[in-house]
Amino acid sequence: MIDCEHAPITAALLPGMIRAATAAGIPAIVRVAASEPSAIQHALDAGASGVQIPQIASVEAAAAAVAASRFHPLGARGFNPFVRAADFSASTTTEFFARANNEVALILQVESAAGIAAVDGILDVAGIDVLFIGPYDLSQSLGIPGQTSHARVFEAAEQIIKSAEARDVAVGVFTNSEQDAQRWLDIGVRYLCLSVDTVFLLNALRAAVTRFCR
Repeated sequence: MIDCEHAPITAALLPGMIRAATAAGIPAIVRVAASEPSAIQHALDAGASGVQIPQIASVEAAAAAVAASRFHPLGARGFNPFVRAADFSASTTTEFFARANNEVALILQVESAAGIAAVDGILDVAGIDVLFIGPYDLSQSLGIPGQTSHARVFEAAEQIIKSAEARDVAVGVFTNSEQDAQRWLDIGVRYLCLSVDTVFLLNALRAAVTRFCR
């Protein structure tokens, strides 16, 4: 996942990162900074395998995200046949639309008490592939900031998972804990984001310092 919400990844850097992922055979999911049609379109036109959209807390917000991410008949995404996602016009309109609507993942982040309350309506919006739980923002919204392993976070998540499974929508989550990762998988999460590159690097450097600087 390429994080354009919290990491300092500019619009100019993003296409190169997507190409690098494609060359390595890794699907590139782009978490955009906000549910803005221009940001979503930029990521998708550059060839992202999917977009992850933060702070979805209402049916209206979910519908707007789908509209910006899908072509007709599911949405109204801006259409340019000359972008990388359309093979620079080598693909026909039919091929491009079918690939974009059927193969590109749309992941909506529900990370607030308001989002939990609206989850059934959000899931009724056609075109969503994954509902993603943002545990840090959710914990803050629940009044327990930073306590991502708290029972209230998992209780809210289980409500989402139950509703999503009934509609054949996958549920995703981020965790920085391997122990919690297994717990999330055990309750039905199918799209797991485990930690970030900087944390893995930090842990490796700390281990090296511990081994050699006694």
